[in-house]
Amino acid sequence: MTRKPTQFAGGTLPGDGSSSSVCTDPSRSAPDARKFATRSTQADDPGASGVLGHGKSADPGISTVTNCDSLPIQGQHVSGQRGESLARRRYQKANLELRGNTWTIRFREDMLRSDGSVERKLVRAVVGTRQEYPTRKLARRRADELVSRVNRLDYRPIRVATFAEFVEVWQSRALALMKPSTQKAARAHLRIHLLPCLGRLRLDEVGQELVQGLVSGMAGKRLSRHMILNVLYTLRSALGSARKWGYLVADFKVSDLVLPANGIRAMPRFFTAEQATEIIVAAGNPWRTMFAIAAMTGLRPGEVLGLSVDDLDFEHRLIYVRQTAYYSKLQTPKSKASAAPVPMPALLEEMLREYLRVWRPNPKRLLFSNRNGNPFGENKVVQKRLWPILDKLRIVRCGMHAFRHTHTSILISAGASPVVAQRQLRHSDVRTTLEHYAHVLGDEQRQAAERVAEILRPSVLNVTKLEKQGEWLQ
Repeated sequence: MTRKPTQFAGGTLPGDGSSSSVCTDPSRSAPDARKFATRSTQADDPGASGVLGHGKSADPGISTVTNCDSLPIQGQHVSGQRGESLARRRYQKANLELRGNTWTIRFREDMLRSDGSVERKLVRAVVGTRQEYPTRKLARRRADELVSRVNRLDYRPIRVATFAEFVEVWQSRALALMKPSTQKAARAHLRIHLLPCLGRLRLDEVGQELVQGLVSGMAGKRLSRHMILNVLYTLRSALGSARKWGYLVADFKVSDLVLPANGIRAMPRFFTAEQATEIIVAAGNPWRTMFAIAAMTGLRPGEVLGLSVDDLDFEHRLIYVRQTAYYSKLQTPKSKASAAPVPMPALLEEMLREYLRVWRPNPKRLLFSNRNGNPFGENKVVQKRLWPILDKLRIVRCGMHAFRHTHTSILISAGASPVVAQRQLRHSDVRTTLEHYAHVLGDEQRQAAERVAEILRPSVLNVTKLEKQGEWLQ
């Protein structure tokens, strides 16, 4: 007669002989219970090779099917919810190798395909040169930092793409939402400089050293420092979006790059007060009013062309800058500081009132509009309207921005401080005013230089007399 076991897998069989329920003992752990069940089975039936709790019983006539068939996998889940497991496959230390003069590592990475499936690939990454990490221990320390990302508990499969592939997405989703002027400049930077050099590379390969090579190449083409910085800002904007969207992206710092020195800046063109007056008188409306606004307020060309009749406040004698024209399109002003009102001089007020009597209404209520009701393009205004007047007056050709420099020159010559000039020109920083308009000398500076010369005058005369006396002695 076989005896029914009383304990198995940490529980006791109920006294009524039922095998469908289990009374577990919380004080006994699962491993200990399995060991105890094994010992009990072997003691009752030495020939039994199975372990209770796994569908086998010490007595063939008694069913002992249990729910302790196997322990569930205890994976980690997001916010404690039963969802996608975050447990990594295993901890990776990466294989460190010295290839020539460069330390490299190999490790496996989960990569997200375009169809949403995950592919595990062997990845090789550069740790650094032997000069940067002379010993294997130093290189291993840096390698562990690089691989720590895939060893984190919250690791997710990365999205991988080449620079050209991502730029195509970035242009349609992000760049298309920016200002027209920003779009035009960024597309030119991508087409001419970035895509030919970086297009075939993965985003995680565009690092500090490679970007430095890009800078050196642009400097070799005689690009200015300002132009190179603009290209780098476009690159950083694209890579920043890729990082936010979950792509694996390398990083670089503009401050760590070696940039070419500033070149010799050409003297900006501006008119004298007499020349500006002659240009305004020689032009007919609407160009006369347009050039008068540019000269008397110092507005940028795009701001003048983007003015609306609603921007004219005759009661407070102010002109508001709320929009600017760019290639016959309207966009927001250059900066927050640019969206500020400027005073309307009495003479300009009189000219504006006279012009509004013959002003033709248009759907956008623009102060100056073409036949289609859109703002004039700056280039066409300069080439077809301003240059013929300059040629007639025998003045060197220049653009509409010369009126802004003319306004600043007269403003500072009249005794205005740099702070007043900054507010009139609506620069964000007074240093911008001093940097871009350093060619303008005010009366105060000129008078100070004259006083210094007067102090030095007697010394110069004495030196001249001594030189003449020396010649007589010889």
